[in-house]
Amino acid sequence: MVWTPENLARNASLRINTYKDNMLRPLEDYMSDHNPLYLLELDGNNTPEELHSSVMSRVGSMAIPRVSIPVLLHQRDDEDLPEDIDTEDLLRIMSSSRVVAPSFRWRRSLWGRTCPVALKEGMVIPGKPELSVGVSIIGPPQAGKSTLCKLLAQNYSALVLDMDELMQPVLAKVEQERLDKIKEETTQMEEADTDADLRTGWVLDNFPKNLFQMDALQQAGILPDILFCLQDSDGHQVLSRLYEKNKESVDIAVSKRSQDKHSEKEKEALNHNVHESEVETKTADLDTVAEEPEEYPEQFEIDSTAHSDRIKKEALVLPDNWGMGYPDGPKMNDYKLQLQQFESEWEKMRSALTISHSVLEISGKSPEDLLKEMIRIMEKPFKYASCEVSTMDLDEEAEDIEALAELEIAEEGNSNSDTAEEEEEVNTTAMRLLGDTHHFCPVTLKNHNVLWPCTDEIAAKYREKTYYFSSKEAKESFIQNPEQFVAQTEPLKPLALRIFLLGTRGSGKTTQGEWLAQQLGLFHIQFREQLQMLIMAKTNKRVLYADEVESSEEPAEDLEALIKEARGEDKEETGDTSVNREEVVLTDEEKAIKAYLSYGDPLTPHILDMVIAPYWKQEPYMSTGFILEGFPHSPDEVQYMLQQKLFPDIVVTMMVDVMDVQKRLLPTYLEKLRKRGNYRKAQLKLLRDLRKKNQRISGISTTMSLVQEENISKRRAELMDEKGTKSLKTKFRYNENEEDNEEAEDEDNIEDEIEAMLEEEFPQEEENDDAESEENEAAATERLETEIEERFVTDENNLVTVTELLSEQNIPKVSINASRKLRIVRHQLLHKIQPLLTNRESLFQKCQPISYTLVLKLLLSSYKHHSAFGCWDPIKENRNTFMLNPLKYLRQPKPNPSLPVKMAVVGPAKSGKTTVAQMFAQKYGLARLSIGGVMRMVLNTQEHTDLAVQMKKHLSQGLVVPDELAIQCLEVALMSTVCSTRGYVLDGFPMTLKQAQLMGSRSIIPMIVVELELDTVEVLKRGLVDKMKPKKPHLMHDSSEILHIRNSCYKQEVEHVRQYFQQQHNNWILLNGLKSKWCIWDSILKEVSISMKYIHSYLERTRRGQAACINRLCITPKELQCRLGEFGLYCPVCLALHYHLVDCSETASLALAAEYRAHYYKMCGSDHLEKFLATPDQFVHPGCPHTLPESHLLPKKLTEIQVKNRFPQQVEMKGFCPVTYLDGKQRISRGLLVVRYEALVRGNVEYAVEYREKIYIFETKQKQDKFLRLPETYWDQKLPSKVPPLCEAVPLTSLPTLGYLEQGVAVAVIKAMTAVGCLKPKYPFLSIQRSALLYVAYYLKAFNHRSTDYVRRKYKKQLAMFEENCELIPYLSSSMRGNYRPPSERPFDFEFKLIRFLALGDPPGASGVM
Repeated sequence: MVWTPENLARNASLRINTYKDNMLRPLEDYMSDHNPLYLLELDGNNTPEELHSSVMSRVGSMAIPRVSIPVLLHQRDDEDLPEDIDTEDLLRIMSSSRVVAPSFRWRRSLWGRTCPVALKEGMVIPGKPELSVGVSIIGPPQAGKSTLCKLLAQNYSALVLDMDELMQPVLAKVEQERLDKIKEETTQMEEADTDADLRTGWVLDNFPKNLFQMDALQQAGILPDILFCLQDSDGHQVLSRLYEKNKESVDIAVSKRSQDKHSEKEKEALNHNVHESEVETKTADLDTVAEEPEEYPEQFEIDSTAHSDRIKKEALVLPDNWGMGYPDGPKMNDYKLQLQQFESEWEKMRSALTISHSVLEISGKSPEDLLKEMIRIMEKPFKYASCEVSTMDLDEEAEDIEALAELEIAEEGNSNSDTAEEEEEVNTTAMRLLGDTHHFCPVTLKNHNVLWPCTDEIAAKYREKTYYFSSKEAKESFIQNPEQFVAQTEPLKPLALRIFLLGTRGSGKTTQGEWLAQQLGLFHIQFREQLQMLIMAKTNKRVLYADEVESSEEPAEDLEALIKEARGEDKEETGDTSVNREEVVLTDEEKAIKAYLSYGDPLTPHILDMVIAPYWKQEPYMSTGFILEGFPHSPDEVQYMLQQKLFPDIVVTMMVDVMDVQKRLLPTYLEKLRKRGNYRKAQLKLLRDLRKKNQRISGISTTMSLVQEENISKRRAELMDEKGTKSLKTKFRYNENEEDNEEAEDEDNIEDEIEAMLEEEFPQEEENDDAESEENEAAATERLETEIEERFVTDENNLVTVTELLSEQNIPKVSINASRKLRIVRHQLLHKIQPLLTNRESLFQKCQPISYTLVLKLLLSSYKHHSAFGCWDPIKENRNTFMLNPLKYLRQPKPNPSLPVKMAVVGPAKSGKTTVAQMFAQKYGLARLSIGGVMRMVLNTQEHTDLAVQMKKHLSQGLVVPDELAIQCLEVALMSTVCSTRGYVLDGFPMTLKQAQLMGSRSIIPMIVVELELDTVEVLKRGLVDKMKPKKPHLMHDSSEILHIRNSCYKQEVEHVRQYFQQQHNNWILLNGLKSKWCIWDSILKEVSISMKYIHSYLERTRRGQAACINRLCITPKELQCRLGEFGLYCPVCLALHYHLVDCSETASLALAAEYRAHYYKMCGSDHLEKFLATPDQFVHPGCPHTLPESHLLPKKLTEIQVKNRFPQQVEMKGFCPVTYLDGKQRISRGLLVVRYEALVRGNVEYAVEYREKIYIFETKQKQDKFLRLPETYWDQKLPSKVPPLCEAVPLTSLPTLGYLEQGVAVAVIKAMTAVGCLKPKYPFLSIQRSALLYVAYYLKAFNHRSTDYVRRKYKKQLAMFEENCELIPYLSSSMRGNYRPPSERPFDFEFKLIRFLALGDPPGASGVM
């Protein structure tokens, strides 16, 4: 075998060392500063294929968008397309060429058929309406060319070029030079435009004017892209403007011409008058002729003069408004000739034009209207056009759906053609891409604020989306201006929920409607009640259904009239009352409403507009929504609803059986019937009594009544005789001592019986008639049931007709079985209606499921892109829930990038760390890593690597794998895809300080380390429980001795590990292992969430260049010191705001620390941290107004030992507290400053500070902190000449015995004696006296405040162990009472405690304790 030199061990190691020395450290520094989200660590021992797979899976999980690559749709080998092909046909062909997947065709761009590259070269911004490079506007004089040029240039920020101004300096030159000048000027404009930062277009004002100028522009290559010609068909608009411009000269010419005409007329009139006068003189008499020559000449002069003046006046006054807007005369012929010349030149240019041109009619249009029309023409090629859905579109859609179904079948491996056909039929419209209003008409929604559901019978396409319409007129309106009806910047907002609630009488629609409206927060409207309110405002009486009015109600007024007549009330008053009642006059509308309420006659549209329409067009119903009950009730109302476009979102029908309706309505009807019967009986009795009374008063009776009274009297006497005889016979049967009152009662009862018998034998005629007319309850029940059934049938027929008409309009319908229990009916209502309100915001949205393979194709081709959620689930539920309301979940805040969770769980044996680690691994997909597991993984999967070889070498020798190799195995395991993407949880690692330090050197730092704390007794208890479990998978070392040893070793090592993580990373979390696993799970999850929140916030803020909190980032003290800012550990906020020196070095926590510009800063409080994070530049250089003093000018705290070590240096101010002295020494008294004796307080050596090489001591810690904040305020003070005398210390040894003991050991001894007295300890195998002395000794050692922390903790543990051993005697004595018990019946910790008790009896144990 031949080895290449570079593969030799020594050469390879040399290259590796060179790489580590020169490259590794800079790379590690770069990686530490890099975003961990985009940092991938791979194991170089893997194959290239495995490495590539890891990288691709990691990149795929990041949802990084792919680069969009242009696709050439029309190949040269394909069939050539004709040049004159229509744009829509061309785009249709291109959209179906080389598609990514079926049903995902290419869509047209904003440029349409225009080349975007050519537009870019033409100095324009691609994809904007400003794509026109140059525009020319020509027209006859005074057509508004200049005005439109300025408006158009202002709209698009373009340049206006007036060729008349450009050609002024060169008018004297020859034609060729003139054309060269034009080209030169235009070229200069193009060069200046090219050099500009913002490229603009240009607008030519009235150029070219003729065919020669147009040829010159074409030869120069500077023809505009579009030419607008302003045209006035009848010429009146232009001639009117020309007249207004030259009004003075035209008016003078018109006046002069009119004067000439009038002068000619005047001469003709004079000649005519002279001729007439001559004729008259010849026919007159001689006498008259002699007189008239004197009079006629004067009269003739007067008439002729007045006539000439009138003619001159008419000739000089011109009309203010001409009929055509200008005078028609020779002066205007020149302007007409100019119009004719322009039209002839335009016809010549028009036939030779090679660019796009448009003729605009200016008659009757303002400049703004013309500007809008020009903009529309210019932007038309770059806007989407709508069109009708053609047969070709439907065929393409069917082909796409069929191909997509075949693709899905091929992916699933299913060849069932029947299933494919069914899916095709179902999904033909489901896969269609609907517009912004889904299946609702967009025109009706925009114009009438109504949701009208439509079908694909009338449809149009716009931007590859299909829109449904309610009518052909709506479709035509949409095609003309689609942008008016579609969403612009955000999805359309759906309208408030509108519900129709229908049902028969007795179906419970009113009760359920009120409850449902309260639950959904809607208005509940009863259509019939609204009409009742309109009628009751006048009549104060409700209008009942005609079939519900009882016949017994009709003669009620007659009965009242009879009662009033019997009372003797005046008939005139009664008549007046009836007249007053009849005075209520109803209008035609109110009569129609009453007829509707009573007989169901149709209402007029005017009444329905007044009652129904406001709920669709007025607030607060428009924004809140409503439930309309009882409308529509008839086909006429449905027809009105369609005409007025008042559509609901859903129609809820309460279905019920006739038996249930009878059960609900019959009790109410019977109760009303009973009340009416009782009332009638009372009225009849009243009437009868009144008549009797009237007969007795008047004394008038008929013969029949006298005969009847005689018969009644005779019969009463007979009955009295019979009753009397019977009573006498009965009386002897009773005791003779019967009381008189009982006899009186018997006589009364006999009289009542006689009267009842007489009423039965001699009934009155009225009572007989009433008895015959009254019906019993059974007959009434039967009659009412029949009536209810008839009404139900009528209502149900109307309801079926109405629902069928509504279903024809595609309005959703929900049927509720109202015959069930109330709670079930309400549950059904809420279950079916509440989703309409909950998912209301996504009413116009549509989602469709898609296969994963198809998703990959669309993403790879850049046809689709990932959402803001990337590969994360936005809902954490099933897909169907998301499809019901996608906007609810898409409007969530953008999720934070996924960071791997890194944590470790440690604890003693049986503490549950493995259970917690497995829970995290199962719930969040983390990798559970134990040190034994990672070593086995390396041995199994990478047995040929150098790491595996070294491990096998140690294992073959029976040695433990060194910690260095174990950490390398852990590092290899952490490079897996799961660990780098989701994270890991270390199970029971690290266990020693060396392992923790090695992990830190390899940058393996968990974000949190959780310790499950558990005492020894609980560990042994759990060990015994596990030991008793049957069916163990393998032999386990679970004896009590092994558990005790493992627990002791763990407690010895965990102290150092805990201290290391607390000091270095501050990420140690201590939890009570006695709690349940769910409580521990919640606590750990809460800590992990807090850490992840801080890490995400840190990465996001540092990416933006903002200050970020560095809490929970596991920053070591060394790193903190290296990257401290210019203020060190002093709070920059206090220094900047108050010039206070606040030292934050006492707290090792970084909860109030922040990073800004790669430097760390610590704050003294949370409020200061928030201020620093908000405006960090205010508190750091150069924004901070103060700088930190030099190190020798900073105050430093001193301990008592440090103060003693400075001997012979003395404290300043003779030991008085400077803060107390300065704050309280001055007091204003009569304008003088006096010294307060109370301000001179001696300080405590425990609170000492060194400042400017001087030592100060303070009264309290608060005073010490105040001096540390403001040392310059308190340091340089002078004591008064007289100070209190110093208290000389009395040596403790000079005191008497009792005083010495009291001052020296009294407090400590009393506490120790109290404790031993409360516990009363008895140590095994020792006397009570010896036990008490040992306990006192341990207690004094454990609570000696002058000892170090280590010594106190040591003796506290020994004291606790002493107490546990003392508890063994009472425990064993209570457990060993009675008869012998087998081991299975003993307490599970009995064996352990017995062994421990017996071990204390050995001499080594006893001597060790003592």
